[in-house]
Amino acid sequence: MKLLVLLVFLVGSISVDARTAELRPLTMGLPFHVNRVKAIQQYQDFLTGTLAQAGFKVTVQTSQGRLISQMLVDGELDAIMYDDKSWTEGRNKTVSVSFPIIRTRARVFYLSDHKKFSEEKLKKFKGGFSTNNIVLNKEASRRKLKYINTSSPLQSVVDLLGGKIDYFVAIQEVGLSVVDSHPEAKGRVVMGKTVFHEVPVYLTFARKFEPDLSRIEEAFRKALTGDLSKYPLIMENLNKEP
Repeated sequence: MKLLVLLVFLVGSISVDARTAELRPLTMGLPFHVNRVKAIQQYQDFLTGTLAQAGFKVTVQTSQGRLISQMLVDGELDAIMYDDKSWTEGRNKTVSVSFPIIRTRARVFYLSDHKKFSEEKLKKFKGGFSTNNIVLNKEASRRKLKYINTSSPLQSVVDLLGGKIDYFVAIQEVGLSVVDSHPEAKGRVVMGKTVFHEVPVYLTFARKFEPDLSRIEEAFRKALTGDLSKYPLIMENLNKEP
């Protein structure tokens, strides 16, 4: 009996190892480390878990402030987890899923004790926008706002607390997560009431993955219409009708 149990265990282990070995490597780009940003960590977990179901073992590579879209076009990455469809150069070298993975809203964050600040009069103040949020940078330029680029939402919080900027704009869930993760920001940095910009986010791959796209989309349709309770910070905005 013990021998039978041992054999079953060994066969099961071999099967699991075989399935793992069959996963194809895929390097996915991320603009910055997300250890302290729980919302992005949940989004990353959702993507990597779903891509595993599609047959890929994901390795995440941070861009250290570089544009992940350019790294993808240059062949340094296999995929990027954040594509707001705002860039065009080199787009012919990529393929994207046909539906957004998540629909996000960007909002303004500012210091609660900045009594003169008004999110309705952003032109009077200096803002901060993460470099890789291309669509938000374009919107800021369209509105002719005064702003600087930051390497990450966490850097935006640091710059706000340090007085370099009067506000920053970030995806709602991301902004709330970075504020919550920074001990000096809690209770001091608040989120504005109006939506700065709507941002649907797609998953984009190097063109060599085009033959795999239908299988990838099938995996995401199944995941997005399934149980999303493991991702409470982003569940509301995940695209449940892909």
